[in-house]
Amino acid sequence: MTKLTYPTLLVAMLSALQVAYAADSDTTTTSEVRVTASRVERELLDVNMSVSVITAKDIESSGAQTIADLIKDVSGVEINTDGSQGMKRILIRGENAFRTLIMIDGQRMTEQKSMSGTPILIDPSQIERIEVIKGPASVLYGADALGGAINIITKKGGKKPVEGTVSAGYNSSNRGGSASASIAGAAGGFHYRLGAAYEGGRDLKLAHGKAPGTDFESKSANAYLAYDVSDTHTIGLVADHFDLDFNSSTPTMSADDFYVHVPTWKRTKVGIFDEVHYLTDTLTKLRTDLFYQKSNKVMLNHVNVDQGMVSVTNDNTADNTLKQLGASIQADWTFTDRLYVITGYDVSYETLDATSESNTSLTMRGRSFNTLTQWNYEGNLLTQALYASADYQLTPTLTLNGGARYTHVRTDMERADGTKVTSGVSAPVSSSTGKETNSRVVFNAGLIWRPTTPVSVRLAWTQGFRTPLLQERFIDTTMGQAGSVLEGNPDLKPETSNNFEFGVRWVPGNASFDASIFYNRASDYITSMLVSSSRSGSIYRYNNVAKAHTVGLELAGSYRIGTTGFEPHVSLTALRRTFEQDGISTSDTGTPGLRVTYGVKWSGDTSWGRTSADLFARSATKADSYSFSTGTTEHYDGWTTLNFTAGLDFGPSKNYSLNVGLYNLTNTDYVTPMSLYEAGRYGEVKFTARF
Repeated sequence: MTKLTYPTLLVAMLSALQVAYAADSDTTTTSEVRVTASRVERELLDVNMSVSVITAKDIESSGAQTIADLIKDVSGVEINTDGSQGMKRILIRGENAFRTLIMIDGQRMTEQKSMSGTPILIDPSQIERIEVIKGPASVLYGADALGGAINIITKKGGKKPVEGTVSAGYNSSNRGGSASASIAGAAGGFHYRLGAAYEGGRDLKLAHGKAPGTDFESKSANAYLAYDVSDTHTIGLVADHFDLDFNSSTPTMSADDFYVHVPTWKRTKVGIFDEVHYLTDTLTKLRTDLFYQKSNKVMLNHVNVDQGMVSVTNDNTADNTLKQLGASIQADWTFTDRLYVITGYDVSYETLDATSESNTSLTMRGRSFNTLTQWNYEGNLLTQALYASADYQLTPTLTLNGGARYTHVRTDMERADGTKVTSGVSAPVSSSTGKETNSRVVFNAGLIWRPTTPVSVRLAWTQGFRTPLLQERFIDTTMGQAGSVLEGNPDLKPETSNNFEFGVRWVPGNASFDASIFYNRASDYITSMLVSSSRSGSIYRYNNVAKAHTVGLELAGSYRIGTTGFEPHVSLTALRRTFEQDGISTSDTGTPGLRVTYGVKWSGDTSWGRTSADLFARSATKADSYSFSTGTTEHYDGWTTLNFTAGLDFGPSKNYSLNVGLYNLTNTDYVTPMSLYEAGRYGEVKFTARF
């Protein structure tokens, strides 16, 4: 395994940054990156949040099989694989996937019965761009955004009456294939798009051997239709469907002793919208959305633990259906040339209909016992929120911003019962039911200073807020735990956090530099605590017993050297996270002290067409992960991988693209605390045609 030391990493990082700091401060911005992270489209330099953007070109040239793969090099972001390829989740600034808000076109995706957090159920081919918002975003987007938010902006209509794209790819890490096709256009006031995609792969190839039980397959389709009622008024509808089948495993147990099979995880969404601009001189925009979303997951988890005198086998199944009806209205106001205000109302009603079955076989001293428990759950969650955010220009170069959001959540578990059959004797079982309500106002405030056109300095304070899931409050589960039970707790309180941040953006014409220093303090963390233990299993329960303090530095920079086409680049995260629980404080939270992606890009015109290449490395220092349940610490070595990508746009109008990637060229054998498996040396190729 290739190890990484701090001195080696710092030398490499400083070498990559040396030319970035030498950029001429008199150069001007040649293009604007515009984002909607602040719920209104603005130039990135005017946004008082730490935001990274994955552009349409980045997505088109990538052979990424999931959304998580697209953003893995963004500073502050880590990927949680849970031993699978097709289902990956996002962690931001050390916060897990439960505390990362996932949105599609500003509308949240939810998960009320999960051991790992909200998944991202959408294909990369449907995406126009991805905005990664780092730090609490609860004022603008609501609960769950303690660590940050991912806003996935989908492709809309085309520019010509008829245009289309087809692509196909291959990934050698899992002998996987991909294909997508779309047709779009605009004519007579109508804008439309239709698309479909496929992704699939077999077991992941490691540096030495394979990871059994990690294959996956996904299919998706999407549609968009809008009509311009006038130059300032647009109405439309959207629809998309995603269907995933995947397996996952763990390297600590054999494929026969542990596996997870999810034959069905489907998400279907339909929505309508109405957007009007310039209703009056003061009311500059009014946007209304209504959507319905349904997610269905069917899951089997097999666990077998043999300790000689005692062996326990658990076969757990679940069939969960989550339906969500959501609506929002947002009004943008311009009261003077110096004051811009956003106000809005969001409402979401979610219903969970779930059944689960746990079949436990216990063998002790030659005697066998069998217990079959079947559960039925019916619950709902009503979330309503009012919010307001304002920007006030104090001087031509200094802008004050602030906002507040009032959130009210009503949780109602109507049914949590079933039957338990032990050695042929049947008895009813039940868990907690009832209603819980939580409400809170969270705030944010900050300043943006623009001393020159390509520079912005930001200072911000933001609050985070997360309400417990239905599972955390009311649902008992044995998933992944042979003979053990994790119980819900109806008395849970919401989690809260305060984040303080200082950042600088500098974007002259040939360079880009963005740095943030932040401190986050979170309280009332929901985590599991051991209640009792025996040879046949343990009982855990969710409680508000933990808090965390995180301090970090995020940096992303690049510099294009004159007309040579060369562009050194770096993306860096330095993080120290302290977690406190049960009177124990530890910084062994499974988070590397330093992670960095660094290299040199080149682009230019050749006789073949527009050509680009990138030689880069990914590195991380060692990490330790302390378990409060067992009192033990796992150690993860530092690592470095060397990678190379290249792309070619060719044809009469550069309407054909060929992109290749060679990853982990040194065949480094490594894992991270958040990924049970990492691929060995592999390559990918992707061909795209536009017409």
